[in-house]
Amino acid sequence: MMAERQVEIDRVEREWQHLSRLVDPELPGWSRTGFSDADRAARDWLLRQMREAGLEAVQDAAGNLVGYLEGDMPGAPDIVIGSHSDTVPGGGRFDGIVGVLGAIEVARTLTRSGARLRRGLRIVDFANEEGNPQGVKLVGSRAAAGSLDAHALGSTDPEGVTLATLMERAGLRPDEVSRARWKARDIAAYIELHIEQGPHLEQSSAHIGIVTSICGISTFSLDVRGRRDHAGTMPMNVRQDAMCCAADAVLAVREVAASGAGAVGTVGQVTTSSPLTNTISEQATVTGEFRSPDLAALQDMQARFAQRTAHLDELHRTQSALTWGHFDAPTPMDERLSRLAHAASTDLGYDTLQLYSGATHDGVAIADLAPTAMIFIPSRDGRSHCPEEWSDFEDVERGINVLLETVLRIDASL
Repeated sequence: MMAERQVEIDRVEREWQHLSRLVDPELPGWSRTGFSDADRAARDWLLRQMREAGLEAVQDAAGNLVGYLEGDMPGAPDIVIGSHSDTVPGGGRFDGIVGVLGAIEVARTLTRSGARLRRGLRIVDFANEEGNPQGVKLVGSRAAAGSLDAHALGSTDPEGVTLATLMERAGLRPDEVSRARWKARDIAAYIELHIEQGPHLEQSSAHIGIVTSICGISTFSLDVRGRRDHAGTMPMNVRQDAMCCAADAVLAVREVAASGAGAVGTVGQVTTSSPLTNTISEQATVTGEFRSPDLAALQDMQARFAQRTAHLDELHRTQSALTWGHFDAPTPMDERLSRLAHAASTDLGYDTLQLYSGATHDGVAIADLAPTAMIFIPSRDGRSHCPEEWSDFEDVERGINVLLETVLRIDASL
């Protein structure tokens, strides 16, 4: 079963270096946000790389790049591999990018070796996985899965610009996004190579991680109403200070999340309409999220945070409105595909660990269409979504080898 095929990791590294230069000079880190000029330049370049690799490649109405390598069984469902090439503002150079370049290299390696799959192989770079000012994540993969609806396209940023308008400015056709939808009967499997973005592989000295599930996410917005008063004359014990309530709510997020195994909670922003120090704040807003690999645990955190904020209102004499926003249940990976990936990794001689993903991925959307699995490689110090994000190219090469061997095993077993 083991394939004697050589991945050209030096070429992958050169491509990575080129992509690292296609970033927004106005933003910190290695920023290539979805639908930006830098993102468009990177996609134009990646489309050329797909075609030079011998793939029939196009960009669809949602901005996804899709390359195709024909198999020996026309009409049979395809194997899909890939990831995303956009970044968060101030992000790094490996998140998603490893999976895109690795997928292209898998196709090149198959072609160089003269190998031909029974099934067609799709290589995909999903558009705008990381989200946008309109608050919509997984844009491209949701379009492929058919879950990028009119409500999502109509979502607005603080200036009132819709996601559809943002896409139109990037030269895309959001009014035709339904044409980007894939049919479930045409997809046999989706496999994504990605950096871990956490410390577990490095801490355990493992080479490869096989993902068991992708975490569930629940976002929230807490609007606190107090009473505006003079900061120098109103006694502390009678104040209705919205900012004090908001500050305690931030700590409550940490307390609630710390009590659950594998759970995390994060506050993204705290704002107030009263920035003056001589005035007691009458309004404050806290936005954040909870994540967990377990649905019941995620729902329990929601309930406990709601109880905690009600208690804080009593303590601070405020009135709060807690609004739950986007909710993703945990997404289990396909057990059969995961076993094939695990066997491929161990047969290649790599120390292999099973773990869940605390970050969301395009696989959340694609899992609604087809069996899905993910392969992780280590991240130095567990760092990600920051300029210091790094994975050694020895690990990148291992990841591509596992991806290639997994594709071959899937193709032979279906």
